[in-house]
Amino acid sequence: MNYINTIKLDDCFTKDNDLALMNGVQALVRLLIEQAKLDKDNGLITKGYVSGYPGSPLGTLDLELGRAKKHLDKNNIVFQPAVNEELAATAAWGTQMLGLYDRPEIDGVFSMWYGKGPGLDRAMDALRHANMGGVALKGGMVLAVADDPIGKSSTLAYQSEQSLISAGIPIFYPANVNEVIPMGLQAFALSRHAGICVALKITSDTADSNAVVDLSRLRPIFSNLDEPTNVHVNRHDPALDREAALIKRRIPAAKDFIKQNKINKTIFYPNKKKIGIIAVGKAVTETIDALDKIGVSNPEKAGIGLFSCKIPWPMINDEIENFSKGFEEILIIEEKASIVEEQVAHILFNSISRPLLSGKMDATTKLDLIPKVSELSSDIISDCLFKKIKKNNTETAPANVKSESLGNNLPPVASRTPWYCAGCPHNSGTKTPDDEVVGIGIGCHSIGYFLHPEKLTNFSQMGGEGGHWIGRAPFSNQKHTFQNIGDGTYAHSGSLAIRAAVSANVNITFKILYNDAVAMTGGQKAVGGAAPWDISKQLSAEGVKKIYVVSDEPEQFRDTRLFADKVGIFHRDELINIQKEVRNITGVTAIIYVQTCATELRRRRKRGIVKDRDIKMYINPDVCEGCGDCAEKSNCVAVKPFDHFEGVKRQIDQSVCNKDYSCKKGFCPSFIGVTSSNISEPPKKKFPDLPEKINKLAHPKPKLKEIRNIIMAGIGGTGISTVAAIIVMAARIDKLFAQSMNFTGLAQKNGAVTSQIRIGQENSLYSRSARLPNETADLLLGCDAVVSVSPSITRTLNPDKTIAIVNGRVEPVGVAGVHIGTVVDDSLLKKHLENHLKIENIQFIDISKLAENLVGDTVYANIMMLGIAAQKNLIPIDITSLQRAIELNGVAIEQNLKAFNWGRLLSEYPEDVFNAAKVDKNSNQEKSIDDYIDTFSKILKKYQNKQYADLFLSKINKIRNLEKKMSKFEKNLPLTRKIALTLFRIMRYKDEYEVARLHTSGDFAYNFLNINKEAKLEFYLAPPLFSKKDPDTGHLKKERFGHWVFNLFKILSKLKFLRGSKLDIFGYTNERKRERHLIQKIIYTIDSISEILNENNHSKIIEFLDIPLSIKGYGHVKEKNMDNAELKWDPALDKIINNHNLKKVS
Repeated sequence: MNYINTIKLDDCFTKDNDLALMNGVQALVRLLIEQAKLDKDNGLITKGYVSGYPGSPLGTLDLELGRAKKHLDKNNIVFQPAVNEELAATAAWGTQMLGLYDRPEIDGVFSMWYGKGPGLDRAMDALRHANMGGVALKGGMVLAVADDPIGKSSTLAYQSEQSLISAGIPIFYPANVNEVIPMGLQAFALSRHAGICVALKITSDTADSNAVVDLSRLRPIFSNLDEPTNVHVNRHDPALDREAALIKRRIPAAKDFIKQNKINKTIFYPNKKKIGIIAVGKAVTETIDALDKIGVSNPEKAGIGLFSCKIPWPMINDEIENFSKGFEEILIIEEKASIVEEQVAHILFNSISRPLLSGKMDATTKLDLIPKVSELSSDIISDCLFKKIKKNNTETAPANVKSESLGNNLPPVASRTPWYCAGCPHNSGTKTPDDEVVGIGIGCHSIGYFLHPEKLTNFSQMGGEGGHWIGRAPFSNQKHTFQNIGDGTYAHSGSLAIRAAVSANVNITFKILYNDAVAMTGGQKAVGGAAPWDISKQLSAEGVKKIYVVSDEPEQFRDTRLFADKVGIFHRDELINIQKEVRNITGVTAIIYVQTCATELRRRRKRGIVKDRDIKMYINPDVCEGCGDCAEKSNCVAVKPFDHFEGVKRQIDQSVCNKDYSCKKGFCPSFIGVTSSNISEPPKKKFPDLPEKINKLAHPKPKLKEIRNIIMAGIGGTGISTVAAIIVMAARIDKLFAQSMNFTGLAQKNGAVTSQIRIGQENSLYSRSARLPNETADLLLGCDAVVSVSPSITRTLNPDKTIAIVNGRVEPVGVAGVHIGTVVDDSLLKKHLENHLKIENIQFIDISKLAENLVGDTVYANIMMLGIAAQKNLIPIDITSLQRAIELNGVAIEQNLKAFNWGRLLSEYPEDVFNAAKVDKNSNQEKSIDDYIDTFSKILKKYQNKQYADLFLSKINKIRNLEKKMSKFEKNLPLTRKIALTLFRIMRYKDEYEVARLHTSGDFAYNFLNINKEAKLEFYLAPPLFSKKDPDTGHLKKERFGHWVFNLFKILSKLKFLRGSKLDIFGYTNERKRERHLIQKIIYTIDSISEILNENNHSKIIEFLDIPLSIKGYGHVKEKNMDNAELKWDPALDKIINNHNLKKVS
């Protein structure tokens, strides 16, 4: 068999003497498998056990363990997901007692506990007991501790060392994916030898990285050591005996093991010693990059030594003394607290000729040096090293200064922050009455903190939700509060907080957001989770006074006997009213909000586990006014703005829509529900085949002389990390070494995601940081232009070498117009790129449009960009290997390969690709003024009659003739354009006749509904003459109308001649009267403008027109916009009229 065809995705679990792609989480799975194999090779009969609780950056470890079940089973490893971290730790220690009580047929059980930093804190009581009590000689207990040093997906920026040291637990700190398995095996061996728990610190940089690992180098060589006495687990040792065993026997035995096995390494050691650097964990690779950056090509010649401290605690006296001897100064490079620095100071304090010691503080200047907060990077370290090297004159180095940007200062670009997924239950479930501040909790619902922080309290620890109020309530003027809590947190520990609130007799409503998945970490089922009816019974038993169940599908709970007594079941539309009612109840109450996680629901529908909803929701763009009420009501990212000649409108992105239907609550008649089973979506398209030219395209011959650096920027959930993994897998197929690091975390929820990829020919690549140093990127794959200009990306760009391929489709940031959501101008993004790169090195194309027209979905744009880069020889990997990696990924293989090859063609034959996609390169060019005005005139003629259209033309032509006489504006006529749009929008108010016409004979009706004549339609309307009013808001309530109303629309559209007459029954409403008044007002305004227009006030008039253009929408939405506009209209116009000081144009 051809070698390329022998490569599989699970090679990381099955092969022993080859290369394999794995990420940091998979490395932990392989560690367990490798320990089982090692024991078998050594004649031991052991089994494995792993338990913990998922949390970033090990949020997907349980998923990987589940996927690898057949490999775990084969190696007798039991995976037991836990309710919480504390109980997982207790169970893991329990495996070490097997030989004491259970007469086993095996020699022992090696166990792994896993959890993130805050979970470690929760488990410390159990782990302290375990470490004091000891572990088994042929067992072993390793703790995989996930550290999130910048708090990117955590409530705290975390460092685990202090907690672990307090319990006497040695700490191993792998620098990258390649070190996880060898160091993990050493950790198990140390645990067995010394009878002690051992921690394996896994940072985000390691867990979120992919790397090509040499499987022949997994096993370290162990020294033969005498077995220490009385260190292993025993029965019922008294407390002081346990303490003595740990302090006097286990920790010394651990130090001996570390010393004899030479786990810490000297990387380089000069003859003429000046500065000795002790770098900890991943800081070793960052230090090597930093030295390279500041021009220290030969550290030993420069008098610099480097000691790799892989075990930050406990440190070995002899190792530090031997390394430090003869150096003028020792520099400790470690992140956050001075864990190693304090130990080194203690070790060297009594040395006769001790060196200066710098770390957090410079020993000479007494100024801060290595940061005490956040995380380290090669760039931060290079700044610190440059100061030290310059002071010590070790070697002349270039100034460590980042190059200036190539252009001028520009307005900032909005950051792409996390946002709820399309159809997320939290869009509805977290809503409260307007004046309420809500307790925030752990879970996806905490994304609300980014969107409206003013409505949420401080975080608590997981399971502490509601505890703040117990302390605040006796002293607060507020009588009641709400507290969000996820169903996963409830199962983990949150039920205890509810019990505490009942015990304290405080007035609080717990909103238990039951979404049937731990969505933050991958959609797992909550371990120990209960069904909504069981939760209601638990709450009732705890003494909760009143319980409500609220759901988007309350009909699923017809059998109310399942629930506790007197539980009310309601539709989610009643949520606000329920909360207004419940805040007046004394004591603890609860609302169980039941709606499945949208992402998980999508997965289940695809797999056929859950029946898909029949109705697809569409917005008729002809009816849409672009008011944004639908976006505000739904907060849904599937509701997207798009540019239209009438102004910005909204559409539903069907590729991300999860059929939540909240958008139809927007007060607008544009929504149409179409039964999917009867729909032939738009008509079914046949996408073009790849032309014969693809077979004639030459395969570039990649040359890799030095490390190649690639950075990718995109939006969470669009496959950025997948493309990075494909590149690294392709490198592995080419027998290259590669690593990629993904910045995801909470960002996977529509936020910024980046991947940094480094490719090299030698294994020595792994002596370098996985993270790109500043100004080292050779290629930017800008899958999202907004993220591409963020500081985390632009810091890596180098105008002398970076080539950028950027997708010109600019997606909104969040939900445009809602909370912090906005739209970003693509021209501003281009300027930002040009500020950092040479124009000729930037390719800025709407690749999403090409992918949609050529392959059928914008999701393939990223792979198309990969094809462009590969054909341009910007990725040092063979085309065939990249294609094989796409096949191995196993998702939509045919479409992805097609997209990849279209991208290759685009790089060499762009015109052919644009023609095949039927995309005009110049399609974004502005309509001519004649076309623009003529389009409006034709619509107004259809709207009413020719006389009505002529009135429009007469007013516009008057302004047009005046503006033509201004030499500065005669070409583009910007004022004429804006006045034409303003007058058109106000004259063409969309009454019942017009809405009916647009639903039956507008562009949407022609292009979509005529093609799907058999489609079953429904409309969501609030006819003002007979609709009911919401008793709370006073607004008309929308109702569902079936397909029959389409025929009524046809009749109604023919009655437009009644518009404005005495027989116009709709014209008597206040809204219609105000609309007719607005026509007179805008005509008067245009006449006034024509009297005073001059070059001095031209721009002010254009700015003024934003006021009448803000009037859009229907019903109460439009009336509110009218009220706001009318407050500003006359004062703004009067100011222009009174301030004109140049002769008017005549």
